[in-house]
Amino acid sequence: MSQPKKEPIKNGKIWVVFGFLIALITPWYFPESFGEVLVYGVPLWAIFIIAASLLLSAFLSYVIKYHWMLEEEEEEHEQEGVN
Repeated sequence: MSQPKKEPIKNGKIWVVFGFLIALITPWYFPESFGEVLVYGVPLWAIFIIAASLLLSAFLSYVIKYHWMLEEEEEEHEQEGVN
C-alpha cells in the first residue's frame, strides 16, 4: 500500500529545492562576461536560465503529482473505507 500524501507546504526538502531553483533562474549573480558568450546567437545566461526554468517546471510537476493531496483523492479513500 502506498504512503499517504501530505501537503507539500509541510515538507522542508521541497522548499529547499524550490529556493535553489528560483535562485538559478535569477540573473543577478551572473558575471558580465556571460552576456558576451554566445551559443548559436543566444547569450549563455539565457540558455542557463531556460534550462533552470525547465528544471523548475519538471520539479513542480513532480511535486503536484506525487506530493499534493487533492480533495478528490481524500473522497475516494473515504468511500473505500465505507464499502
